[in-house]
Amino acid sequence: MKQVCLVTCYNQPDYIRARTLRMAFGDVKNVKLIVVKNKHTGLLRYIEVLWQLIIVRITKQPDLYFLTFRGYEMLPFVRLITFGKPLIFDEFINLVEWVVYEHHKFKASSLTTKALTGFYRFWLKSANLIVTDTQSHAEYSAKLMNIPLDKYVPLIVSTDEVTFGYIGQQSKSKAGLFKVFYYGNMLPLHGVDIVIEAMVLLKDQGIELTLIGGKGKIDVAVEKARLAGAAIDYKTWVQFNDLPHYIEQADVCLGGPFGSTTQSQFVITGKTYQFLQMGRPVIVGANLESGIFTDKDNAIVVEQADAEALAGAILWSKQHPIQLDKIGESGKRLYQEKLSIKFLTKQLNLLLANKHIL
Repeated sequence: MKQVCLVTCYNQPDYIRARTLRMAFGDVKNVKLIVVKNKHTGLLRYIEVLWQLIIVRITKQPDLYFLTFRGYEMLPFVRLITFGKPLIFDEFINLVEWVVYEHHKFKASSLTTKALTGFYRFWLKSANLIVTDTQSHAEYSAKLMNIPLDKYVPLIVSTDEVTFGYIGQQSKSKAGLFKVFYYGNMLPLHGVDIVIEAMVLLKDQGIELTLIGGKGKIDVAVEKARLAGAAIDYKTWVQFNDLPHYIEQADVCLGGPFGSTTQSQFVITGKTYQFLQMGRPVIVGANLESGIFTDKDNAIVVEQADAEALAGAILWSKQHPIQLDKIGESGKRLYQEKLSIKFLTKQLNLLLANKHIL
């Protein structure tokens, strides 16, 4: 029996990726899972997790450690505490990619970026395996960090299959409105501006968008779109466990990403997994990972950063209700076969047999 210590230190300790990894590891045969995670969400979480980890290292002596996202700042300390034992680092998204090329905090040619890259690469190389969300992200990080690709393993995000339970086909929307649903924290890759612009283009089509999340300028953009005729029901925030209710009420859900940024080229969004699991038809943005979908079969695929294309896909969805129901059912089958927690468990079995941690 192999003891695996799963370590999480994040202001969202039950972030969906960490939670699904715990679920999946719990189903891996011949593995005893030890979970170390923070209860505090402020600075105390670092002391809390490191102390727990030291105690676990001394008393339980795990065979393998797995540091989940978002563990960039914890990696050096966790590597020192776990020295001599295999460590898997769930990079998920490359730190330099996120800071420099996605959010443009520093210029790519700056000394700060060069120092950050060197520091991060050193500790990244210290891990036995590096986990990303997709193959294209693995290839991007490997090239950016000049680390052999065989040290990377892509692991799907999957979702909480209890919270986001399967519903199949829904009853038709009341009052004749065609309901579209989108939520998120509205990072650049998500392209919320494209979503809002698409709704302006659809202002006379009997289509309403329920939009949840974001802050700052989102409410201003929504109000401007409403004045232009867009039908948008905007909420800044709802309880996580209430999201399935909104998904269930939607005729079509927007998975994205629609932003056409660096990061948007490599991801399948977490919300897309939720929509597929619930059997809801989903519109996704075309990128290096959208090849898993077949347009108008198990999803509807549109070009990123193209409000007209998104508006056209939403209007097509309204005009083809029978096909839309079939897309939802086919998307659910895709989830079961290639994106579910059951599939993630199979991936973890292969990961534990990787040459870098044997």
